[in-house]
Amino acid sequence: MKATSILISCCLALAIEGCGDSGGAGNGGAGGTTGTGGIGATNGTGGTGAMGGDPGTPALAPLRAAPRYAVVSSDYSETTIAVLDEDFGIIDESWINSGTTFAELVATLSGDVVLPNRQAGDGSFTVIDRYFTDVVSRFYVPSGNLSGQVRTHGEVADYSSNPHDLIFVDETSAWATRYEPNLDPNAAPENGGTDLIEIDPTTMELTGRRIDLSTLNTTGIVATGSGPVEVPVYARPSRGVRVGSILVVGLDGFSGAFDAVGPGMAAIVDLEDGSVEGLPLGEGLASCGNATPVPGAPTKVMVACGGFARPFGEEAQTRASAGVVRIVIDDEGARVERTWRATDDPDSAIAVQALVALDEERVAAVDFGDFAAGIADALYLMNIETGEQHLLHESPSAFEIGFSAHDPDTERLYVPDAGANAVIELTIREDGGTEVGSISIAPGIGFPPRAVYRLD
Repeated sequence: MKATSILISCCLALAIEGCGDSGGAGNGGAGGTTGTGGIGATNGTGGTGAMGGDPGTPALAPLRAAPRYAVVSSDYSETTIAVLDEDFGIIDESWINSGTTFAELVATLSGDVVLPNRQAGDGSFTVIDRYFTDVVSRFYVPSGNLSGQVRTHGEVADYSSNPHDLIFVDETSAWATRYEPNLDPNAAPENGGTDLIEIDPTTMELTGRRIDLSTLNTTGIVATGSGPVEVPVYARPSRGVRVGSILVVGLDGFSGAFDAVGPGMAAIVDLEDGSVEGLPLGEGLASCGNATPVPGAPTKVMVACGGFARPFGEEAQTRASAGVVRIVIDDEGARVERTWRATDDPDSAIAVQALVALDEERVAAVDFGDFAAGIADALYLMNIETGEQHLLHESPSAFEIGFSAHDPDTERLYVPDAGANAVIELTIREDGGTEVGSISIAPGIGFPPRAVYRLD
């Protein structure tokens, strides 16, 4: 495993899904021990599905109902994905797992798996296997048939494009964010990285279209024994949101060794003309890779800037560079509409990690703890207009609370707490929240829950 894979835990600390080398190959299969997820795929293109009349290749057990939520659980070497109904009842506790094999590109899930910010909304279910697996897989639900898999770059030794999101545009177009730069100056464009690359969801093949974001690379400063040294900082596109023909993509902006950071920025990509602009998010803000949709406000995007510090976790540096930014897309283009900075109130929690927007004013986000100091993670409800914060949940330990899922109709928030090895169910109020239950996901497997996704 590469040395940079020690950033597994730092990945949580930097932005959970916004870190670069956040796993490793980790394809160890535990076939007989990882639940009831999948049966082996068969060769060929397949016909109609076992349930629901879906096309594709039979691959996973058919589901009794279409899922509304998914929970990704992982020990960072293996992963299992549970699917749940609209009431958060388990349909299959391990529908896809690191024992599931396919007759296509990859045999098992690694330990570094995410789902897109938004699924396609067409009855499919997409999974992104990231660092040094670099594969996007698409299934039909509820049949479980495999639509296809595609690698996000060609055969290149010792390189990972590390896809972080897949942004669906229409039936034949979706754009994968490729987080890692390819430092080989002779690399072919399809192996370039630090870009968006188009996938046709109907064929699960690369179309050949690419949007280069290297124009948004900058520089940063690393302190050395010989004094400060300027180093390249790569855009590192992470999570994105489509607003009409515009893609808003959060950029983490880290150096190759993750020891320097650039100014906080989002990429504004116009799909009509292929243009790319960098939108500065505010002086001092940094590590702004988590761009997330805003329920009830389709022209707005919330971006969390996780901050940056060396040494890692140093409170003053992190506070000075952390914040939440609301972007609006209108006839005038993309602009910053509202900013909350952790420096606005020096006594506030630095609640910017694993951020999910509840509406255009409220977010739920984590203030990470500190192992050395014995400080646990804390999840807060925060109003970015007023800065008001309300504690929602505390984990037993640090770096344990992952990305939550919110149901705006019921005001339920489903919080993955790896420390408690459970998903905590909260009812949200304007002035806080109430825990109404918790659920263990595949307790026989023992992988802690890392992220919950609402499949809309």
